[in-house]
Amino acid sequence: MGLSAGVLGLLGDNDELWQAGLFIVLTAVPLTVIRTVRNSQLATAHQLAEADRAGYLRALDHVARGLLDAPAPPTPGSRADDRAEQVPGNVITLRPHHWKQPGRKAQ
Repeated sequence: MGLSAGVLGLLGDNDELWQAGLFIVLTAVPLTVIRTVRNSQLATAHQLAEADRAGYLRALDHVARGLLDAPAPPTPGSRADDRAEQVPGNVITLRPHHWKQPGRKAQ
């Protein structure tokens, strides 16, 4: 309504109508932003249930494809084996990993 009043005021050379349209637009924009933010932050019980159901279905899909069945990593601070980690054949390491540190000797 404010935009149409402002445009009609500009086209018809009516300064009062143009100013009224500008005033309506300037007062409506902050209220529209506040309402939009408030609506985006409110979630209904149905929306929460739907999000929970979608997460459950995604977890089932991951289990079915074997994405969650990977073996557990070793405990932090210890290696599964003392050998260097196996690298796939198509990977070129810039700095090779040396897992065994040379022993320190007294001089």
